Amino acid sequence: MMMASQFKTMMWSVPILAALQCSTAMAQTVAAAADGDTVSAADQTGSAMGEIVVTAQRREGSLARTPVAVSVLSQDTLAEQAIVSEADLQTAIPGLTVKAGQSDNQLNYSLRGQSVDSFSFSRPSVLPYVNEVQVGGASSTAFYDLQSIQVLKGPQGTLFGRNSTGGAVLFTTAKPDDDLGGYVSLRGGNYSHVQAEGAINVPLVEDTVLLRVAGFFQRRDGYQRNLFDGGRLGDVKKENVRGSLTIKPSLSFTNDLMVEYGHSGGDNLSSVIYNILPRGAGGAFVPNNILYSPDIDSLFGPGVFAAFLAAHPGADPEGIVAFAAKQQARGPYIVDVDAPNFHRSKSLTVTNTSTLEIGPNTSIKNIVGYVRQKAFDASEFDGTSFPADSNGADGRGGTLKQFSEELQILGDTFGNTLTYVAGLYYSDETLDNRSLSVILDLTPIAPPINQINDARIDNTSYAVYAQGTLDLSDMINEGLGITLGGRYSSEKVTITHQNDDIYLTNPNPAFVNPLSETFKKFSWHVGLEQQVNPSLLLYAVSRRSFRSGGFNFFAPPLPGVGNEGGAGYSPETALDVELGLKYQGEIGTTPVRFNLAAYNMWIDDIQRSNYVEIFGSLAGITVNVPKAEVTGIEVDGVISPTSWLNIGGNVNYTDARFTSNIVSVLGNPAVAFDTYPDTPEWSGVAFAEIKAPVSSNLTATLHGDVYAQTSTYFSSTGNTLNPGTKIPGYTLVNFRAGIEDDVAGWSLTANLKNAFDRTYYVGGIGFLSLLAVNTVIPGAPRTFLLEARKKF
Repeated sequence: MMMASQFKTMMWSVPILAALQCSTAMAQTVAAAADGDTVSAADQTGSAMGEIVVTAQRREGSLARTPVAVSVLSQDTLAEQAIVSEADLQTAIPGLTVKAGQSDNQLNYSLRGQSVDSFSFSRPSVLPYVNEVQVGGASSTAFYDLQSIQVLKGPQGTLFGRNSTGGAVLFTTAKPDDDLGGYVSLRGGNYSHVQAEGAINVPLVEDTVLLRVAGFFQRRDGYQRNLFDGGRLGDVKKENVRGSLTIKPSLSFTNDLMVEYGHSGGDNLSSVIYNILPRGAGGAFVPNNILYSPDIDSLFGPGVFAAFLAAHPGADPEGIVAFAAKQQARGPYIVDVDAPNFHRSKSLTVTNTSTLEIGPNTSIKNIVGYVRQKAFDASEFDGTSFPADSNGADGRGGTLKQFSEELQILGDTFGNTLTYVAGLYYSDETLDNRSLSVILDLTPIAPPINQINDARIDNTSYAVYAQGTLDLSDMINEGLGITLGGRYSSEKVTITHQNDDIYLTNPNPAFVNPLSETFKKFSWHVGLEQQVNPSLLLYAVSRRSFRSGGFNFFAPPLPGVGNEGGAGYSPETALDVELGLKYQGEIGTTPVRFNLAAYNMWIDDIQRSNYVEIFGSLAGITVNVPKAEVTGIEVDGVISPTSWLNIGGNVNYTDARFTSNIVSVLGNPAVAFDTYPDTPEWSGVAFAEIKAPVSSNLTATLHGDVYAQTSTYFSSTGNTLNPGTKIPGYTLVNFRAGIEDDVAGWSLTANLKNAFDRTYYVGGIGFLSLLAVNTVIPGAPRTFLLEARKKF
């Protein structure tokens, strides 16, 4: 494993080189301007690299002139790097962590220290959007025929559908255009991996009615071999189809409709036991280290463990502690787990955007979204061949329905000096969710405990917002601008426990069903930007946003917040200050792109999971940790020393810590939240790419990149309740080679990921205080994928 000092040296080298060269170029540009020389905007914006268009401010603009931290993956980059799922994003987006929880299909994003814990029904702090519509769900999806993926970093409180404290991931699907054509792509690789993807674009009525249909198909064997039944785990089965229709009945009106259906099957990559309390050690609510070992005889009499083994022939006769050591020795891709395992998901997503130009500089936009997702999963909790805890045959999941409506007015005024967007937002969401936990199966000594949690959560949100940027060039200084924005949100959350829920089948006079609460907050954005010259942008921004409060699905229906033993949790609030620099220009004739962002964020009432015992039942509940602070620096740069060579990379430093961290839950000891999860202190990528013509029509590409991150925790209580939840840092090396005929429209590409077959982990769950075990999810082993693509 790379030492931390070596990692930092390697990851800083390329961006610092770009920065030093950029500083020289900036000085030369400013000096030239002072001498009265003029340089065209096209020459100064790194035209050899091409302009990158983003919509981070709800309008199209250049990435180099957008005064917030944002990363972009274009349509070509997504295709070239075979980025087809959330897990592929981590090595492609600077500073983004894609974390897994109970399984590889339970995924969430982490940015600048902000994420969401497993079994927390808190809304994610980094929210995904499709065509400007916020979509829910934490299951893995399929990426195909996308125009771009944009990642906005830091609190998002004024412009997008919902407030978030960590950021937003914007998926934009490819729109129909006026050309008849399309593409087809076939990919194949190890683990019997097969992918097929394609799209066709049909102008039904020239310039007026445009249609695009795209589809995606995937099959792949799982990475894990299960000794318990001889099967494989982690099989992937996905089928998706999308239709997009653009109607332009006049020059002033456009309607874009997108309808997508997706189906996902197969099973889950299983969690594996990472560590366990020693034999005989106490401290866990359910002492599996004792109950599933010969030590149980000392509690219930001789012969008890032998009777258990006779009823469970797949269990390790040496006990669960010995099993854990064996699992560590064989690695995470050969497992021995007994729990039912499946993954089933269906989704329907509809977005409709109407744009009406009501004046030369003013438009009205209406965005309607509808999402229906149905998903059920079953997999391991304890990561062993012992029936300590699982989802059973029923699994966990349900149906999510979302409807949203957003009306905007946007444009510019006062001689194009003020650009603005203002709007109204409404969302109605219902989640019907049911979870079965089969706990502590000691048959024939004692039957398992079947804990059912079943509830409906309703969420209704209203918001009004406005944001504008005023160009102060004529009033104060050339290139100076100020941005002000505000948003007022009201969100009503109601939870209704169903008749088979454990807390209704075991009633208590203190229970209240349903529970309801309305959360109202104001968010704001203040920014100052200076376009020093056509190549250099400096900016400073401060934002305040929040993550709404709500109710814990697994908690008993008691009034109050979780810190007091109630079912609720309070809103989380984030305030940040960010200073940034963006440069896109040339050093002599060499194109350079360089971005730097430094920030500090203060978070109050951080929403984190605490796994506790309440009224004799196990519960993962969201509590509010009083205060935290996150400080970070993000640097990325690209240099093109020749027309055929690009060298670049990024490095991200994040110092996330709880500054007021004591939390008490009714009937449980006070706990210090002391380790900030899912947040490596250092992470980054270095890459080089050669793209050179080999004939008049053929272009060859060779790409190599190195991704590395330092160690991180998967628990907020890694030094108190759940020690042993630190996973080591890792380094991954990826290669890509391809050849393309620009005239004929075909290409052949080979992708090799995790070339040196490193074993690493992408998440886990700290169950030591509850179940005496911690579990982890492994990342993908070495994989290769060959692609043949044809445009027509």
